Amino acid sequence: MKKIALFGFACLSCLLLAGCGSEKVLTCSMTQEQSGLNMEQIVDVTFSDDKVTNVKMTVDSDATDDTIKDNWDTFASMLDQQFPDSDKEGIKVTKENNKDKHNYKIVIDVDVTKANDDDLAEYSLSGLADAEGTYDSVKEQAEKSGFTCK
Repeated sequence: MKKIALFGFACLSCLLLAGCGSEKVLTCSMTQEQSGLNMEQIVDVTFSDDKVTNVKMTVDSDATDDTIKDNWDTFASMLDQQFPDSDKEGIKVTKENNKDKHNYKIVIDVDVTKANDDDLAEYSLSGLADAEGTYDSVKEQAEKSGFTCK
């Protein structure tokens, strides 16, 4: 699971080499099934005045394998530790654990104009505060990484 989450964050980092004119939102998504999990990732990148101003990443995981379902508390605890709650300015982390449906959802919402790089590093998002590029180049890179963007 850690490799999957890190892959998602690596893809997010690729998405964040961005900027575009007036406020515009790029939404990219990917669904993967691996190691007994069906995982949907959605990344919304907001651009304003040729800069990334906000990034919201949602990772929604559903257990598809009995081994993970049988060890759900351990799995959820691991994710809780990997994605700690944030009291950092500009970073909001929301976690939902539905034990009955074996579903775990993590949302990391970053106000790039307020978050600092040291705090972002805790979530493997270093460099996000200095992201540059274009809407089109971010979309192209995300699609090369397997995301579908609109």
